[in-house]
Amino acid sequence: MRRVALGMLLMAARAHASPWTVTGEGGAEVDTNVQRVETGPGLTTEPVSAPVLRLGAKLQHGGRVLGGGYAIALSDLTRLVANNDLAVENVTQLAGDAHWLHPIGDRPVSAGIGVNAIDALGVSDPVGARTFRALGADALLALRGSDEQRLTLGVGGRSFHYKPDPQYDYVAPAISARLDSILWQSPDRTRSVELATSLGFEARDYDGTAFADGCPPGSKPDPACFVATELGRRDRYARAGVDLTYIGHQVAAIGYQMTVIDSNSFGQSLIRHRVIASGTTSRGKVYATLLAILQIDQYLDGLILERDLQHTEFTNIEDENRSSLQLHVARKLSPEWSLEVRAAAWRNIGGNTMELSFHRELVSLGLVYSH
Repeated sequence: MRRVALGMLLMAARAHASPWTVTGEGGAEVDTNVQRVETGPGLTTEPVSAPVLRLGAKLQHGGRVLGGGYAIALSDLTRLVANNDLAVENVTQLAGDAHWLHPIGDRPVSAGIGVNAIDALGVSDPVGARTFRALGADALLALRGSDEQRLTLGVGGRSFHYKPDPQYDYVAPAISARLDSILWQSPDRTRSVELATSLGFEARDYDGTAFADGCPPGSKPDPACFVATELGRRDRYARAGVDLTYIGHQVAAIGYQMTVIDSNSFGQSLIRHRVIASGTTSRGKVYATLLAILQIDQYLDGLILERDLQHTEFTNIEDENRSSLQLHVARKLSPEWSLEVRAAAWRNIGGNTMELSFHRELVSLGLVYSH
């Protein structure tokens, strides 16, 4: 991860570019389920509440180099729990993302590359809770049909390492496609309706072993009676999404995502539905965003009792992979400083996850600097 970040900085230093955009944040949270545990039949876990210190920074940069345009983003997010018994929950996340596209002659076509890296590290523990490393790289081809449409194709690979348990490590070739379209735009170009559709596929080759069902007929799936096979675990991971966004004095968006995982390991096949709706408005110096996520998981082999890692999508140290309602309010104190308040709640809703209960609430207050 450090080598990736250094390479991004060197590329930016040698380019003709705009200044860096710098954002920093600091604040405190109250988290009612720091360990993010479920409760229900067959489980002895109980949620633990604790205060949390939150610190973060982000650098963004764009410009031109070697005849093409590029964009770079580097970030760090740290969460420190004020409970020595939960020191394993003290984690920091380093992330970097870079894209470079070069026009091909006078054609409305550009080719380039995209790379990204995320590394979550334990602060007080050598490993840390739910820490991971994710790397990705793609060859990109962007085609512009008009000012209203843009198609981006990607072919590359993914690598994932789950630090607490390497049986969840995998590598995967990956392909993706995204079409961005402007459906409507006002004559003065201050309002628009935009549609984004996306498709993706990964063939994941895990380090872990594929398991077969060895549980008694009629009983609930339980890892204690799974039987290891001589095969390595293989998953076919497919996703599709569509998002409709209105941009004007307010911003409103609604989207649907479907993920299908077909695995040769018992208990790992899944169909996941996600509906996401959000709205952002402002009044004077106050900005507010409301986000609602409805997630329904259908475990095709039945819900495993201990499913802490059953189809968790590791994209950052905050991602919950559950239905949630979140409110974010910011008040500008100056051109650079803002006061921010966030409240959120997560639940299991719909699908066969209803057999287990998940309750988590979070309230935070912090300052944000941006320049």
